[in-house]
Amino acid sequence: MDSASKDLVEEEIIRLKQEVKVLAEKAQKVQPVEKLPEETVNSMLIRLLEERERTNKALSGLMDKIITLEQQFHEAFEMPAAAEVQMPQQQNLVEVPVSNLDGMILDFVRTKGMACADDIKGFMKYRGRNAACNRLSKLCASGFLIKSQLGHRVYYRIDAGKATKALIISPPQ
Repeated sequence: MDSASKDLVEEEIIRLKQEVKVLAEKAQKVQPVEKLPEETVNSMLIRLLEERERTNKALSGLMDKIITLEQQFHEAFEMPAAAEVQMPQQQNLVEVPVSNLDGMILDFVRTKGMACADDIKGFMKYRGRNAACNRLSKLCASGFLIKSQLGHRVYYRIDAGKATKALIISPPQ
């Protein structure tokens, strides 16, 4: 090693020793928690408890809102009571059983007028489009929906002819 590199190394060692000395002095000045006055520790604990209470109240309020939203959602998509349902007076009416999920999809398409797989994916909270596409294709094959391609998307709508001839019944869960 030449003298220039030795000098650089020695300077760096001196600089690091000085930094260690400064850090040691700072560490001595910091009081450990054990040496804090009891009043300070008590005030910190009281503040912590108050903050926890505020957080719990906020979470409780959020939970109440979530519960009311869930109830509203279930009320919106619940089947009407038997007394409210008016049976059509057609004699050639055929009862067609469908699953509860298919019934919800048919109700969604009926209220929206027309829906694509992305709409059903969002409504049913599916992760991908495949499940929505499969259900819509099955309902189309069974004659409940009519398929129409508009641009790059395939939209489904209720088949009015089938809807007047069939009463869709979801089995009880």
